Amino acid sequence: MDVQSIVDECMELWRDPYPHMARLRDEGEKPLAVFCSYTPEEIIHAAGFTPVRLMGAVRTITDADAHLQAYCCSLARTDLDMALAGELDFLEGAVFVQTCDTMMRLSDIWRRNTDFPFHGDLVLPIRMGEDTSLPFLVEEVHRFRQYVEEYVGEAIWDDALEESIHIYNRNRRLADRLYKLRTASPGAIDGLSATACLAAGFWMRREKHNELLHELLEGLDTGKISDERRTPLLVTGSICTTPDLVELVQELGADVVDDDLCSGHRYFDNYVDEADTPEEALARRMWGRTNCPAKQQSIEDRIEHLMRQVQDSGASGVIFYLQSFCEPHLFDVPYVRKRLQEELEVPSLVLEGELQSFSRGQLRTRLQAFIETISGI
Repeated sequence: MDVQSIVDECMELWRDPYPHMARLRDEGEKPLAVFCSYTPEEIIHAAGFTPVRLMGAVRTITDADAHLQAYCCSLARTDLDMALAGELDFLEGAVFVQTCDTMMRLSDIWRRNTDFPFHGDLVLPIRMGEDTSLPFLVEEVHRFRQYVEEYVGEAIWDDALEESIHIYNRNRRLADRLYKLRTASPGAIDGLSATACLAAGFWMRREKHNELLHELLEGLDTGKISDERRTPLLVTGSICTTPDLVELVQELGADVVDDDLCSGHRYFDNYVDEADTPEEALARRMWGRTNCPAKQQSIEDRIEHLMRQVQDSGASGVIFYLQSFCEPHLFDVPYVRKRLQEELEVPSLVLEGELQSFSRGQLRTRLQAFIETISGI
């Protein structure tokens, strides 16, 4: 395929991945849902499942309100609503990672009110990145592997797990190359296309996504010079569930040159050490990566990492894009914004969104004012 065809295919997936996920089952694959970038997908992959990311949907809630309060995030509510309505019956099941209160309760509600064959939980240390938490994390990865083995009825051999680690590491390297091109060769690919091509991997077998990214990178004209001068922005937050934000940024004369999202840069941050034993290596990758605010690590580490990203990407402004009621991310915002302004003189904008009441018009108005302020229009 040519570059534009690849981008168009990925955009279509990002807009509505659920029909594609259903086709995976029809094609003989076993899609297993994950909600969090901390999930050790390599174990799932090595067991013969296809990990797919559930990222909610723009919809009116019909069934989930009987189980989750209205102040829970729309990601959890819309995913549960689809499950209760039978719209996710193509899934083998789901893996829940204990991060925030909502996701921990969602696991219990999902288990009691759905009939999926597989239901897995992964309990992570609260204080990731500290020496005392690593042994617990290694043991939890081992426990999760055993749980998956019991479900499939056979062992996940180390060589199969090592092969999956190799496949996922290659995916991270390809994703890193793609993201770096946005600043190194801005004429080669824009932020919207790069983000869509990364996101598409959440809903396909990782080997296929590797082939897609490789073909894309080979086809890009890295020597192309763009005549457009767009305001460079960095997006940080939890998850970008739809293309709308990045589309609007581009329509308004700006470009997302990097992000700090769990559905973006944080997803492929850090590699698994292929020289280490598989379980230890998987645990160390999670333990040593840039943590999201749901894990109680020093906020200074996250701020310094974000500021390096801003400087390396040349971003003129930062957009905090958060799910409404996402308390772990919202708690950090005032202090992080203050540091960005005081130390880098980089302005920022906070945007919140709900999938069941998404307002593209309101989003556009606030973005336009912010971009015009930065660009001096």
